[in-house]
Amino acid sequence: MLDIGWWELLLLAVLAVIVVGPKDLPRMMVTVGRYVARLRSMVAEFQRGFEDIARQTELEDLKKEIDRAGQGDILSSPPPIRPDDTDDDNSRPAVSSASGSPASAGAPAIDPAPAPKTGDAS
Repeated sequence: MLDIGWWELLLLAVLAVIVVGPKDLPRMMVTVGRYVARLRSMVAEFQRGFEDIARQTELEDLKKEIDRAGQGDILSSPPPIRPDDTDDDNSRPAVSSASGSPASAGAPAIDPAPAPKTGDAS
């Protein structure tokens, strides 16, 4: 984070011993440690505040989508997939809920494979 190497730390330690003195250095280090702990707790609280704001905006977006779906504006979003929609009876055409026409009306038709020719091989 600060990219402080060993030489820089050694220089800071020597300067601290010269400026503060060896007698008051432990008390100064305790004081600096307290301030660093307070600073870290303030940063953590600040980050929690941002995370709470982000969570609230996500909840507001979700609430807007639910309200929009409740007002009947469902056509703009895809329909939900329900397990009871999958059945083994493929003989009846699927009906689109929006238009009432078969769901395959917009899809291209697939021609069945041609029947094999039976005849003489001459």
